Amino acid sequence: MKRVGIDKEIVREINEKCEGAHLYDFAEFLNSKRDEEKSLFELLEQVKQKSSFAPCKKDKKIKFNEYLIADYMNEFFTKYMPEKASEVRQILDRTHPYFIDSDGNPHVTFTRARYGDNRTSHVGHFGKRSFLEFDVYYHDSVDDLRTTAHELSHALSSRNQRFIENIRAGVENIDNFEKDSIFEIESLITEKLFNRFLVGAGIYSSVDMENYDRAQQNSLLNEINLIEEEQAILSALPRPVTSESLNDLAQNLQENKQGELLERLKAMPTDKKDGPYMFRYVVGRIVSDQWIKRFENAPDKQAREEMLANFQNYLDKTHEIGLDEACGFLLGQNFSQLVENYAKNQTNEQKTIKTRFF
Repeated sequence: MKRVGIDKEIVREINEKCEGAHLYDFAEFLNSKRDEEKSLFELLEQVKQKSSFAPCKKDKKIKFNEYLIADYMNEFFTKYMPEKASEVRQILDRTHPYFIDSDGNPHVTFTRARYGDNRTSHVGHFGKRSFLEFDVYYHDSVDDLRTTAHELSHALSSRNQRFIENIRAGVENIDNFEKDSIFEIESLITEKLFNRFLVGAGIYSSVDMENYDRAQQNSLLNEINLIEEEQAILSALPRPVTSESLNDLAQNLQENKQGELLERLKAMPTDKKDGPYMFRYVVGRIVSDQWIKRFENAPDKQAREEMLANFQNYLDKTHEIGLDEACGFLLGQNFSQLVENYAKNQTNEQKTIKTRFF
């Protein structure tokens, strides 16, 4: 069998990735026991065992431009998150102070992406810049509208805004896995609310909603798989990684026909999708799923409005809370309890999906 060759440059890049992304620290965080005597890693495995991939298709097309996107966003936030609507208008009008640099230049852009352009929409603060960037790349897909709402929730989050406040005040920003893990809760709850808006606007049907939910489930399973693959690789490598240890592992994976692990090993140096990054989406998908189910099953309009008011209040708290605090604030349970509920619900929903689609 042909020997797998991994050169010294890849060894250097993997070591830098492990240290820069704190992958060994993340592994310790993921495998430490929680109050219920289960680690986060064991909880993720529990979700994986109760779920399966479901058929779905790409989102429908819709023609729009920057101004039509802004109209949809203003209407959505006015209806579902009225306390944040004026701030959304500021962002879209390019007058929001956090998105303007010291020279008075706004950093809010909408770009019609050409075919094959893989740039993604984002809210970012890079290096020591003292402003936020809001960039949307759209391809005339309904998903681009939802993505804009997704990114606007990041723009509204006190986590990002406090980051800029600290930079401008000369205060150090300190990150940790517990706090970083809640990054996508805000955006994925907003996505699910935006789907309700799409239905009300006559753009989405119940079939489209089901397709979105199946795509979200598939993404969740892919993210858990990536985290598990990364953990398997890290547990098999000494620290720091050497050419010999890396080639031995690659050879072993090839001989045992573990192609997916071998591909993950080769992708580790350059892939943005590492464990800590994927874990944010795992958390966001599980929490938002539980949140929207409670919202949909609320007994009356007042109860739903109270949930929406609490969510808007949550956006003002994201800079100061961690995983269990966020779950408690939104749903009154810790993350472990929400995962248990999610896995239990998935068992029942899988039966429904299999009956309906197979």
